Amino acid sequence: MHNFPNKRLLKLAAFGVACVAALLVWVFCFWRAEIALCLGEWSRYFRDSVQFLDELPLAFYSLAIFLLPIFFLPVTPVFILASARAGESSYALVLFFCLLGVTANIVASYFISQKFGSFLRKVLARRGITIPEIPGYEQYELTFLMRMIPGNPLAVQNYVLGAANVSFFKYVVVSLPIQYIQISAYVYFGEGIFEGGISKIILGSSILLVIGIIARMLEKRYGYKLKGRGDGLPDKK
Repeated sequence: MHNFPNKRLLKLAAFGVACVAALLVWVFCFWRAEIALCLGEWSRYFRDSVQFLDELPLAFYSLAIFLLPIFFLPVTPVFILASARAGESSYALVLFFCLLGVTANIVASYFISQKFGSFLRKVLARRGITIPEIPGYEQYELTFLMRMIPGNPLAVQNYVLGAANVSFFKYVVVSLPIQYIQISAYVYFGEGIFEGGISKIILGSSILLVIGIIARMLEKRYGYKLKGRGDGLPDKK
């Protein structure tokens, strides 16, 4: 039986979070002008550091987001870098190109994993990752948990789910909304960094924090389902 932590621990955690939040609000209220000035200076520094990317078309970010996970390379920095263009274009346009890239990657990775399933099984096995056999009635749930529970990069998630013969419809209908929400938060947070926008940084980081908390709760509550099935999570030593 897997239970949540006892109520006392939950109350202590909630009290700690409330204290930290109250401290941040107090600091923000008394030093708002100084914080805004500091963020403005940092944002100009960050913006100048990536100014060389301004000549690149936004489609370049879509291409990078599409290609990097295919070769097991991290893609999150690309979302942050792309957000630097939101000032001259718009948040919606930058987000569109980011979502376009991740959509193409998720779809392509599924068919790659289907085509080269045996090869991917060997590659992932060398990383200590096994491919499960997921029955149809569990595919929605385990795809959701695989996407939400932290520990594996996007490429591993894609290839494990595809090679596990999750149906394409279930794979897409669960994967894309989760990725869209996360990417929207990354781009919004990045836009705040490059613009020095306090509200955007706070809101973006808050959304990411909430996603992280939910992910950890899911891991504690349901992570055994993945570990018990040899679901593609690396073995912890």
